[in-house]
Amino acid sequence: MKRLPVVPHLSHEEIDRRYRGCSGGPEKSRWHVLWLVTRPDQPLSASKAAELVGFTPLWGRAILKRYNARGPDALADRRRENEAEPKLTAPQRAQLLAALQAEPPDGGLWTGPKVAAFVKRQFAVEVRKQTGWQWLKDLGFRLVVPRPRHPKAATPEEQRVWL
Repeated sequence: MKRLPVVPHLSHEEIDRRYRGCSGGPEKSRWHVLWLVTRPDQPLSASKAAELVGFTPLWGRAILKRYNARGPDALADRRRENEAEPKLTAPQRAQLLAALQAEPPDGGLWTGPKVAAFVKRQFAVEVRKQTGWQWLKDLGFRLVVPRPRHPKAATPEEQRVWL
């Protein structure tokens, strides 16, 4: 496969400075690939550099193509910019938390499907049962599972003998 050229947006020294100064993991890994590709003494192909960093060769070539096309800003981690608006408003989240403090309408314990059904009924917002479970965990609730009884455990009468 033909080696991709590197557009000299930055010198190797500047790439080295940005790589070493980067604190974010995904972004630092992209700078690492670029640093390996632009080394003056032993430059690597984008595919080989990606494998050393732990990426697939295809992703290494994509990083270099992105850098060549858009410059250094193309290596930034933009995942935070992709976040969608929350499903519930702040007052709705407060109302949900208040409802979770009480017993669910059908009794028992709160579960992901019960939270999803409550949110749909109360706020006309449809969410998946996994989202309901995630909200429970985010609010500090935890899975409650009864401890299994050992099959050879003593009967209540046998336990009284030992008291």
